[in-house]
Amino acid sequence: MAMVDDELVHQNESYDTSRTLIETNIAIDEKDGHLDELVVQTHPQTGQTITLDWDEPGDVDNPHNWPAWKKIVHSAIPAVFGFALTIGTSTFVAGLPYVMLQFNISRTVAILPVSLYTLGFTIGPLVAAPLSELYGRRIIYWSNLPMLVIFNAIAAASDNIVVLIIFRFLAGTVVDLWNPKSAGRVALTYILAPFLGPSLGPLVGAYVIAQYNNNWKFSIWIILFICAPVGIVMVFMKETSKSRILYLRAKKRGEKIIGEKDEVPVMKKIGIAMLRPLHMCTVEPLAFFLSVYTGFNFAMIFSFFGSYNYVYNTVYHFNEKQIGLTFIGLVVGFLFALMTFGFFDATRYRKEMARTNGRVAPEHRLYAAMFGSFLLPIGLFWKWFAWTPRKSVHWIVPVLAGVPFGWGTLAVFLGSITYLVDTYQVANGASAVAGNGILRFALGAVFPLFTIQMYERLGIHWAGSIFAFISLVMIPVPWIFFWKGKELRKKSRYETSDF
Repeated sequence: MAMVDDELVHQNESYDTSRTLIETNIAIDEKDGHLDELVVQTHPQTGQTITLDWDEPGDVDNPHNWPAWKKIVHSAIPAVFGFALTIGTSTFVAGLPYVMLQFNISRTVAILPVSLYTLGFTIGPLVAAPLSELYGRRIIYWSNLPMLVIFNAIAAASDNIVVLIIFRFLAGTVVDLWNPKSAGRVALTYILAPFLGPSLGPLVGAYVIAQYNNNWKFSIWIILFICAPVGIVMVFMKETSKSRILYLRAKKRGEKIIGEKDEVPVMKKIGIAMLRPLHMCTVEPLAFFLSVYTGFNFAMIFSFFGSYNYVYNTVYHFNEKQIGLTFIGLVVGFLFALMTFGFFDATRYRKEMARTNGRVAPEHRLYAAMFGSFLLPIGLFWKWFAWTPRKSVHWIVPVLAGVPFGWGTLAVFLGSITYLVDTYQVANGASAVAGNGILRFALGAVFPLFTIQMYERLGIHWAGSIFAFISLVMIPVPWIFFWKGKELRKKSRYETSDF
């Protein structure tokens, strides 16, 4: 059973306004385990089953027909919410020295709230995503935000390290990361959130904590301050899920709902949705290697939470605010990555699309990733090996190394994600992206736990160089997929693009 596309144009019967006693059913394809809602109606005279769609192309209930300001508001809510959640992974880093002092604990224990908060990003979406397909987007936001506020408030108010760790973990599990189906400028706000958040967190956290007399708790309160305006606007948000809107409208019109008792149990649907991404990111070669590659690059940003603090404090005697400013190099690199991806999309990919009349192979999405693959080791070797941080070298030199690293990291990510979506298409593209997210945030949660130990035992030069050599070994990944991608797609356990 194919998923109903939002752009599908149905026959005139679906716009029949004289419907009476129409029976509505929510069908679930158990064979593939897809969780897509398919709302159908049975015509009372002919018995013909047709897809329930908007009454007319200009249907006012269709979010595509909303005024521009309304679309912008509803797009800004998840974008700002996502930024607030991801910046929460690193604002706490600036408060680590004060947490260690207050609770008399080691840095490894003190950084557990960061790791467990990040780990929550691998769990929350797996539950929230299928529930959003069943019950709509709005109810997920309405339930997630209060839980986020409550859990972070308890963590910030706690004077017990165990309570702090547990509730930071719970705060992370309510993350609802949306994977926008539409490409373009609006989607960039979603894509940038998981990168800008962790990169700007140390800077924001350091200045906020300094402003409030070195009170580390404000590194958590800042998340709630950012979420406050989102929470106010969220009260007035409307449902955006097409299937949910049509389902609720059918009930409001008094149309008879059938099949509800025969539906696949909710827990089974959630289980299917959780298992497919895990399966894809572990046994599916295409998804696995790209996820490991992007996951390693993403986790390196989290390793910087420890290495930046260690290096710039030990060598250059920077304070927390100055250390936070060193992350700006990464942000500049992200902006270059966006321009790079846009360049390849507007030139190589669009030309290939025109040449093939729209039947372009997914491998042509990998140009940015192939370009970025060389920038990653350049940035890491520049920072830790060729330009070893020492007093005789100006601090701006290792800071500037963040530019090629950030550039390469996001370029590889954008190329890889668009490749996975084009490869697995509607049926399993979302699961492939979810699997990628699982590995990214799982590695991001682990890396901060051992980074400082590496730098203390191996020294700044060799500890950083280990990561650089790993990135060097991974350079061939996007190139191999570009070269052998079509053959690998044919061997996939899942349905893939046949272009």
